[in-house]
Amino acid sequence: MRLGGPVFSTADDPKSLVEYHQKNSFSAAYMGRIDDRIKREELCAAYAEANIMLAEFGAYGINILETDNALRQGNFKEICSRLAYADEVGIRCCVIHGGSYETGGWGKPNPDNFSERAFADTVKAVQTIVDMVQPTHAKLVMETEKYVYPDDPDIYLRLIEAIDRTAFGVHLDPINIISSPKLLYMNGAFVKECFAKLGAHIVSCHSKDVTTIDKYPYHITETYTGDGRLDYPVYLTELAKLADDTPLMIEHLNAEQLPKARDFLLQKATEVGVSFVKPVK
Repeated sequence: MRLGGPVFSTADDPKSLVEYHQKNSFSAAYMGRIDDRIKREELCAAYAEANIMLAEFGAYGINILETDNALRQGNFKEICSRLAYADEVGIRCCVIHGGSYETGGWGKPNPDNFSERAFADTVKAVQTIVDMVQPTHAKLVMETEKYVYPDDPDIYLRLIEAIDRTAFGVHLDPINIISSPKLLYMNGAFVKECFAKLGAHIVSCHSKDVTTIDKYPYHITETYTGDGRLDYPVYLTELAKLADDTPLMIEHLNAEQLPKARDFLLQKATEVGVSFVKPVK
């Protein structure tokens, strides 16, 4: 498995970016859009020489269930553009979210988001995007979320079977779908369930953490990696069982928290007897 994280640096030249990843023991990288082909190829070559995987390119927060038809088609076009870019550059996956039957925001609450209609429309949207792009390298993956599909491993399995496209895979973020006190306190078993059901399809994973606030009513909230209750010994053990070097990408923290999160993951990996691929120096 590989470890990656956000870049907190103003330098964007290939040498500086490679050194940043080496310093942090990151052998996986988030990739942004670089329209200058020469600069992009220089960075890709530098990452390849240092054994740093181009792990993830974002198409986050683009509503695939947008109720306005013109806007929805525009959203499909934008996701297609990003998936095609990821495929051309050689990025492992392009990450999208499920959608909401609302205009103006992908994550807005709506009870219809969990209907059979939403399931069918999600299937159709993903099939349409994949068939338009026909990627040969990058996978289109959907991040797990608690307020839109896919919100649990069984629904994700149903989506995989219904979509029936080899270019569609799983982006697992268990923190996003821990949605009750019971799941929070028993999250190790839940993480094992996610890997048991989805492991063969997992392309990429996210790392952050989950905790609770001591106030009534009960609140479940996100925090940075190592600052919460996620059973990371289980998470890392299950991740290491996957067939190839699947990236674990740290997210949603600041520059001061990143070293704490990185060191926490490296320590937990050592404790359970697994390891991350190291970048070449």
